Amino acid sequence: MTQPARRAKATSRKVASQKAASPGPAGAAPRGRPTPERIAAIDAAIRQAALELFLDHGFEATSMDAIALRAGVAKGTLYARYEAKEPLFRAILEEELKRWSRRAGEQDHLLSRELAPRLRHHARTLIDVFDWPEYRRISRLLETAAATLPDLARHWEEIGTNRYLRFLAEDMAKAAGGAAGDWDFHAQVFVFAISGRVRADRMTAESRERIVEFADRLIDMIELAIAG
Repeated sequence: MTQPARRAKATSRKVASQKAASPGPAGAAPRGRPTPERIAAIDAAIRQAALELFLDHGFEATSMDAIALRAGVAKGTLYARYEAKEPLFRAILEEELKRWSRRAGEQDHLLSRELAPRLRHHARTLIDVFDWPEYRRISRLLETAAATLPDLARHWEEIGTNRYLRFLAEDMAKAAGGAAGDWDFHAQVFVFAISGRVRADRMTAESRERIVEFADRLIDMIELAIAG
Protein backbone atom coordinates (compact mmCIF):
# COMPACT_ATOMS: atom_id res chain seq x y z
CA MET A 1 0.00 0.00 0.00
CA THR A 2 1.38 3.43 -0.93
CA GLN A 3 2.00 6.17 1.62
CA PRO A 4 -0.86 8.41 0.36
CA ALA A 5 -3.26 5.43 0.52
CA ARG A 6 -2.23 4.70 4.11
CA ARG A 7 -2.83 8.34 5.09
CA ALA A 8 -6.26 8.35 3.41
CA LYS A 9 -7.27 5.12 5.20
CA ALA A 10 -6.14 6.48 8.58
CA THR A 11 -8.06 9.68 8.02
CA SER A 12 -11.21 7.72 7.12
CA ARG A 13 -10.95 5.67 10.33
CA LYS A 14 -10.51 8.83 12.42
CA VAL A 15 -13.58 10.47 10.90
CA ALA A 16 -15.66 7.31 11.49
CA SER A 17 -14.50 7.17 15.10
CA GLN A 18 -15.42 10.81 15.67
CA LYS A 19 -18.91 10.25 14.20
CA ALA A 20 -19.50 7.26 16.45
CA ALA A 21 -18.50 9.25 19.53
CA SER A 22 -20.54 12.32 18.54
CA PRO A 23 -23.74 12.87 20.60
CA GLY A 24 -25.64 13.80 17.45
CA PRO A 25 -27.14 17.04 16.08
CA ALA A 26 -27.39 19.97 18.46
CA GLY A 27 -25.72 17.95 21.22
CA ALA A 28 -28.69 15.55 21.48
CA ALA A 29 -28.23 12.54 23.71
CA PRO A 30 -28.14 9.09 22.14
CA ARG A 31 -31.52 7.44 21.67
CA GLY A 32 -32.61 5.20 24.52
CA ARG A 33 -35.79 4.06 26.23
CA PRO A 34 -38.75 6.43 25.69
CA THR A 35 -39.71 8.69 28.56
CA PRO A 36 -43.00 8.16 30.45
CA GLU A 37 -44.33 11.26 28.70
CA ARG A 38 -43.47 9.82 25.30
CA ILE A 39 -45.07 6.48 26.18
CA ALA A 40 -48.25 8.27 27.28
CA ALA A 41 -48.28 10.30 24.07
CA ILE A 42 -47.93 7.15 21.95
CA ASP A 43 -50.76 5.43 23.84
CA ALA A 44 -52.99 8.50 23.46
CA ALA A 45 -52.28 8.66 19.71
CA ILE A 46 -53.15 4.98 19.33
CA ARG A 47 -56.41 5.29 21.28
CA GLN A 48 -57.45 8.41 19.40
CA ALA A 49 -56.69 6.88 16.02
CA ALA A 50 -58.57 3.70 16.88
CA LEU A 51 -61.60 5.60 18.17
CA GLU A 52 -61.78 7.72 15.02
CA LEU A 53 -61.58 4.65 12.80
CA PHE A 54 -64.10 2.68 14.88
CA LEU A 55 -66.56 5.57 14.68
CA ASP A 56 -66.01 6.20 10.97
CA HIS A 57 -65.88 2.61 9.70
CA GLY A 58 -67.15 0.38 12.52
CA PHE A 59 -65.28 -1.95 14.84
CA GLU A 60 -65.31 -4.99 12.56
CA ALA A 61 -64.19 -3.11 9.44
CA THR A 62 -61.20 -1.48 11.17
CA SER A 63 -57.89 -3.34 11.02
CA MET A 64 -54.93 -3.11 13.36
CA ASP A 65 -52.80 -2.10 10.34
CA ALA A 66 -55.12 0.85 9.71
CA ILE A 67 -54.90 1.91 13.36
CA ALA A 68 -51.09 1.83 13.30
CA LEU A 69 -51.06 3.86 10.08
CA ARG A 70 -53.49 6.48 11.42
CA ALA A 71 -51.58 6.74 14.74
CA GLY A 72 -48.24 7.04 12.94
CA VAL A 73 -46.63 4.14 14.81
CA ALA A 74 -45.05 0.87 13.74
CA LYS A 75 -47.22 -2.23 13.86
CA GLY A 76 -44.82 -3.74 16.38
CA THR A 77 -45.34 -0.74 18.66
CA LEU A 78 -49.11 -1.17 18.44
CA TYR A 79 -49.09 -4.92 19.08
CA ALA A 80 -46.66 -4.49 21.99
CA ARG A 81 -49.35 -2.45 23.73
CA TYR A 82 -52.56 -4.05 22.47
CA GLU A 83 -52.59 -7.58 21.15
CA ALA A 84 -55.94 -7.12 19.42
CA LYS A 85 -58.73 -4.62 18.80
CA GLU A 86 -60.90 -5.71 21.74
CA PRO A 87 -58.44 -4.84 24.55
CA LEU A 88 -57.74 -1.59 22.70
CA PHE A 89 -61.46 -0.80 22.61
CA ARG A 90 -61.69 -1.60 26.34
CA ALA A 91 -58.88 0.88 27.04
CA ILE A 92 -60.67 3.50 24.96
CA LEU A 93 -63.94 3.00 26.84
CA GLU A 94 -62.24 3.28 30.21
CA GLU A 95 -60.42 6.46 29.19
CA GLU A 96 -63.58 8.03 27.76
CA LEU A 97 -65.53 7.13 30.90
CA LYS A 98 -62.92 8.84 33.08
CA ARG A 99 -63.12 11.94 30.92
CA TRP A 100 -66.92 11.99 31.00
CA SER A 101 -66.94 11.48 34.78
CA ARG A 102 -64.63 14.45 35.28
CA ARG A 103 -66.77 16.61 33.02
CA ALA A 104 -70.06 15.49 34.58
CA GLY A 105 -68.73 16.10 38.09
CA GLU A 106 -67.58 19.67 37.51
CA GLN A 107 -70.58 21.05 39.44
CA ASP A 108 -70.73 18.42 42.16
CA HIS A 109 -69.33 20.88 44.70
CA LEU A 110 -72.68 22.70 44.50
CA LEU A 111 -74.65 19.64 45.60
CA SER A 112 -77.18 20.06 48.37
CA ARG A 113 -77.05 17.70 51.33
CA GLU A 114 -80.76 16.90 50.97
CA LEU A 115 -81.94 13.96 48.91
CA ALA A 116 -84.38 15.59 46.47
CA PRO A 117 -82.09 18.45 45.37
CA ARG A 118 -79.22 16.00 44.97
CA LEU A 119 -81.34 13.74 42.78
CA ARG A 120 -82.47 16.71 40.68
CA HIS A 121 -78.83 17.62 40.15
CA HIS A 122 -77.97 14.03 39.19
CA ALA A 123 -80.98 13.84 36.87
CA ARG A 124 -80.04 16.97 34.94
CA THR A 125 -76.42 15.84 34.71
CA LEU A 126 -77.52 12.43 33.43
CA ILE A 127 -79.79 14.02 30.83
CA ASP A 128 -76.93 16.24 29.68
CA VAL A 129 -74.58 13.26 29.36
CA PHE A 130 -77.12 11.34 27.27
CA ASP A 131 -77.18 14.34 24.91
CA TRP A 132 -73.40 14.65 24.47
CA PRO A 133 -72.53 13.84 20.82
CA GLU A 134 -69.50 11.76 21.82
CA TYR A 135 -71.63 9.71 24.24
CA ARG A 136 -74.28 9.05 21.60
CA ARG A 137 -71.73 8.03 18.98
CA ILE A 138 -69.91 5.61 21.26
CA SER A 139 -73.21 4.19 22.51
CA ARG A 140 -74.27 3.44 18.93
CA LEU A 141 -70.88 1.90 18.24
CA LEU A 142 -71.23 -0.35 21.28
CA GLU A 143 -74.73 -1.43 20.29
CA THR A 144 -73.39 -2.46 16.88
CA ALA A 145 -70.35 -4.26 18.29
CA ALA A 146 -72.30 -6.02 21.05
CA ALA A 147 -73.72 -8.59 18.62
CA THR A 148 -70.28 -10.06 17.93
CA LEU A 149 -68.52 -8.95 21.13
CA PRO A 150 -70.83 -9.70 24.07
CA ASP A 151 -67.90 -9.63 26.50
CA LEU A 152 -67.19 -6.06 25.48
CA ALA A 153 -70.82 -5.08 26.08
CA ARG A 154 -70.70 -6.69 29.53
CA HIS A 155 -67.47 -4.84 30.27
CA TRP A 156 -69.11 -1.53 29.39
CA GLU A 157 -72.11 -2.39 31.54
CA GLU A 158 -69.81 -3.05 34.49
CA ILE A 159 -67.49 -0.03 34.23
CA GLY A 160 -70.25 2.33 33.11
CA THR A 161 -73.79 1.47 34.18
CA ASN A 162 -73.14 -0.71 37.23
CA ARG A 163 -70.42 1.55 38.60
CA TYR A 164 -72.72 4.57 38.34
CA LEU A 165 -75.59 2.67 39.95
CA ARG A 166 -73.38 1.80 42.93
CA PHE A 167 -72.28 5.43 43.25
CA LEU A 168 -75.86 6.67 43.07
CA ALA A 169 -77.17 4.15 45.63
CA GLU A 170 -74.43 5.16 48.08
CA ASP A 171 -75.08 8.85 47.45
CA MET A 172 -78.82 8.45 48.03
CA ALA A 173 -78.26 6.56 51.28
CA LYS A 174 -75.84 9.24 52.46
CA ALA A 175 -78.28 12.05 51.61
CA ALA A 176 -81.03 10.20 53.47
CA GLY A 177 -78.90 10.23 56.62
CA GLY A 178 -78.31 6.51 56.60
CA ALA A 179 -82.02 5.69 56.73
CA ALA A 180 -82.96 2.15 55.82
CA GLY A 181 -84.06 1.66 52.25
CA ASP A 182 -83.56 -0.43 49.14
CA TRP A 183 -81.17 2.09 47.66
CA ASP A 184 -79.93 -0.22 44.93
CA PHE A 185 -83.50 -0.57 43.66
CA HIS A 186 -84.21 3.17 43.89
CA ALA A 187 -81.00 3.91 41.97
CA GLN A 188 -82.00 1.46 39.23
CA VAL A 189 -85.49 2.98 38.95
CA PHE A 190 -83.96 6.45 38.74
CA VAL A 191 -81.38 5.66 36.04
CA PHE A 192 -83.39 3.30 33.86
CA ALA A 193 -86.55 5.42 33.94
CA ILE A 194 -84.66 8.53 32.84
CA SER A 195 -82.60 6.71 30.21
CA GLY A 196 -85.77 5.09 28.88
CA ARG A 197 -87.50 8.44 28.61
CA VAL A 198 -84.48 9.91 26.83
CA ARG A 199 -84.59 7.05 24.32
CA ALA A 200 -88.31 7.57 23.77
CA ASP A 201 -87.91 11.30 23.02
CA ARG A 202 -85.57 12.76 20.47
CA MET A 203 -83.49 15.28 22.42
CA THR A 204 -84.52 18.82 21.53
CA ALA A 205 -84.95 21.94 23.64
CA GLU A 206 -88.65 21.16 23.97
CA SER A 207 -88.26 17.44 24.69
CA ARG A 208 -85.51 18.16 27.23
CA GLU A 209 -88.01 20.19 29.27
CA ARG A 210 -90.42 17.24 29.20
CA ILE A 211 -87.67 14.83 30.27
CA VAL A 212 -86.63 17.12 33.14
CA GLU A 213 -90.27 17.40 34.24
CA PHE A 214 -90.56 13.60 34.08
CA ALA A 215 -87.38 13.26 36.20
CA ASP A 216 -88.73 15.68 38.81
CA ARG A 217 -91.98 13.69 39.12
CA LEU A 218 -89.94 10.52 39.36
CA ILE A 219 -87.93 12.01 42.23
CA ASP A 220 -91.16 12.98 44.02
CA MET A 221 -92.31 9.37 43.67
CA ILE A 222 -89.03 8.03 45.06
CA GLU A 223 -89.30 10.39 48.03
CA LEU A 224 -92.84 9.18 48.75
CA ALA A 225 -91.73 5.55 48.49
CA ILE A 226 -88.91 6.16 50.96
CA ALA A 227 -91.15 8.06 53.36
CA GLY A 228 -93.82 5.37 53.22
